[in-house]
Amino acid sequence: MRFPQAIPVIGLLIGLASVSPQPARAEPFPLTPPERYITDIAISEDTHAVVERNIRATILTGLRRFDWDLVKLGLSPDFLGRFPALGDGRTVDDDLLTVRRYAPSELDVLETDRFIERLRAHVGSWVSVERASWQAFEFLLEPTRTRAFARVHIQLGGPDSAGKRSVIDATLAVQVVEDTSGQWVIRRLDLVDGTRVENPRPPFRDITDAVGLHFNRSTANNALRQDIADTGMSLIDSALSVVDWNGDGFWDLLATESTTHAVLFLNDGKGGFSRERLPVQTDPLIPSQFLFLDLDGDGLEELVSSRVSYRGTRAWIGISTRRDGQWVFLPHAMAFDNPRRVTRNDGQLITAGDVNGDGRVDLFFGGYENNQSRAAGRFNRVQADDGDESLLFINHGRLRFTEESEQRGITGTGYTLVAQFFDFDGDGDLDLFEGNDWGRNVVWDNRGDGTFRAVHDHPLAQDPNNTMGVTIADWDNTGEWSIYLSNMYSHAGHRVIRLTESVGDEMHARLEGIAQGNQLFGWRPGTGEWRDRGVPLGVNEAGWAWSCSFYDLDNDGDKEVFVTNGNASHQDPEAPDF
Repeated sequence: MRFPQAIPVIGLLIGLASVSPQPARAEPFPLTPPERYITDIAISEDTHAVVERNIRATILTGLRRFDWDLVKLGLSPDFLGRFPALGDGRTVDDDLLTVRRYAPSELDVLETDRFIERLRAHVGSWVSVERASWQAFEFLLEPTRTRAFARVHIQLGGPDSAGKRSVIDATLAVQVVEDTSGQWVIRRLDLVDGTRVENPRPPFRDITDAVGLHFNRSTANNALRQDIADTGMSLIDSALSVVDWNGDGFWDLLATESTTHAVLFLNDGKGGFSRERLPVQTDPLIPSQFLFLDLDGDGLEELVSSRVSYRGTRAWIGISTRRDGQWVFLPHAMAFDNPRRVTRNDGQLITAGDVNGDGRVDLFFGGYENNQSRAAGRFNRVQADDGDESLLFINHGRLRFTEESEQRGITGTGYTLVAQFFDFDGDGDLDLFEGNDWGRNVVWDNRGDGTFRAVHDHPLAQDPNNTMGVTIADWDNTGEWSIYLSNMYSHAGHRVIRLTESVGDEMHARLEGIAQGNQLFGWRPGTGEWRDRGVPLGVNEAGWAWSCSFYDLDNDGDKEVFVTNGNASHQDPEAPDF
């Protein structure tokens, strides 16, 4: 389920959450939620939108401009808060970064001027505030509608004159009130937890144009694409692959945009790239993804497309192979029966593995949706089953394949976005993880002969999560595998779930799981169990997450996790996500 910003996701209008009020606290900290609050989602979200606009117009804009009088306008005259000084907290050991962790128990209570002094100290050495965000994941409007409690994620970031970059991440509890002029201001602010990270030198610099890694789009074309992106109605299926195309030992890049264009960026070995043509250039045949691997054992890679062609009750997927030094396209290399009503398949992925242990590489094509999907009255955002069938092609050698998904037990029509072959149960064969949008994931257990059964109670498949990425590694060098899934963290989702008291326990748990964000499953030694540690390790909140990858960013021997974000590309940085 996607939770739009400030739009009621669940059409429930309820009254007030009525609990016997408790006596007011003698001390203002720590802040606690109100016992009574409005549970009408429309009223609460509309008020939240006004509060957010007021906070952005005063505190966030003031921070960006280093205008401390404007920041002060966002605080009430009787403001009190707890916020760390630069030297507070404890240092976290790291070879590359300077990291400080802050805890509220160590902080004193500040009035307005001292609070602003601390903000100024944090950003005082910066030449600009490049990032200033405020995202509430809980908002409880009191019955008077003039006061509310919120839990908020904030982030401040910027560089100093030497290029050192700093980022402050914090979770706050705040009480906001409407003043006599109708503006919402912060009356109480309390740190729940926080981190300040300083990077003494920029780890990367942008050399895209210098090395020729661009699509040669005109200014007018880029402006048109941005206008379309701003509508929130555009979704371009695309992929980027790193391959050694010509076997010269240098990594090349293969970029695709479905039905639009595909470009091979060939590494010249001297720090640059040249644009080269790919074997498939007909726009309708350009897929969401190409896979580059040797399928026939001749030592040369084939190019496999995720694009499906149809005619009547038959459909085909093509392969490009090399013969006598020339690329040859085999449009009917992988044929399968196709329901007559299906004339479009928006497959998103291809993954490879030897499922039956015969030494040949088999191919799994994830089905996302087709022209029959998302029909009114059938499509279910929590557990959708009207996507498209996935396909399993068994390799018989010499580029001959048969589609055998149903015969081998892989069924269903979920909205599959990612998949990965891996031995999830440690029994020596390749199982299959299927990551689905709009519903639960599936773990397909290989019985040992290349046939599969769905493990419905597997921890990786228990909750609907809108999964869009998967990466597997021993990231912490313990000898045990970990699996990271990128889903979607939703601030708006968390806000409205708190208000949906008439939803049953099962649905409430599903909605919480959807909004929770990314997951990091670790293998528990001795038990064979996978346990989600994403929240305690702090890697669950990564926005509207798409692809992800484990890799060693700082060359210290362990692996970081890198997550790409999507649907936040509006030209106005203050515009809400969509």
